[in-house]
Amino acid sequence: MYITPAQHDLLKELINIGVGKAAGLINQMVSTHVQLELPEVRLLGAEDMAEYLGRSGQEILSTVRLAFRGAFSGWTGLVFPKPTASWLVSQLIGQELGAASMDLDSLRIGTIQEVGNIVLNGIMGSIVNILGVSVDYFPPDYFETGLSGLFAADETTARVVLLIKARFRLENEAAEGDILILFHVDTFQDMLAALDRLLGNASA
Repeated sequence: MYITPAQHDLLKELINIGVGKAAGLINQMVSTHVQLELPEVRLLGAEDMAEYLGRSGQEILSTVRLAFRGAFSGWTGLVFPKPTASWLVSQLIGQELGAASMDLDSLRIGTIQEVGNIVLNGIMGSIVNILGVSVDYFPPDYFETGLSGLFAADETTARVVLLIKARFRLENEAAEGDILILFHVDTFQDMLAALDRLLGNASA
């Protein structure tokens, strides 16, 4: 699957618009200022995908995943190494999580799920609203697994994966994770066509 430089730049612009709105909502929730940066947005080819899956090995990841269907179908996920997710939660709530307990686990999971829901909805909402299409969302899921487990259910499906590197910056420190958008391949082609229509309208 190929994406042209113009399509890539427009898609990145739409994603950045959504991230800007999401960062604003997160900052309304917490006492510390959060700056959300996206240093990299790229399409993963088959070799890139194999390298990406192999790089994390069996590392356990904290993942919020939001499935969607309609004009585009697939899922989008916010993925952190588990220690990074715990650190981010402690910064957001202004409280060290300390030793594991059921209550603290519920707090960590609930906070990460809320942040993920805001970020993922912000990105997908920006894409579909500006492209003028309709998409339905399923309730977000939280789970802890390796990357291979995250993609296991889609192994037999023709898919296209967009990798967005994400950096949550809080004062002088940052938590880094990945935002993944998996499209079923036929609907990704539909999205490219919608990007082309928007590009055509802009140049007309």
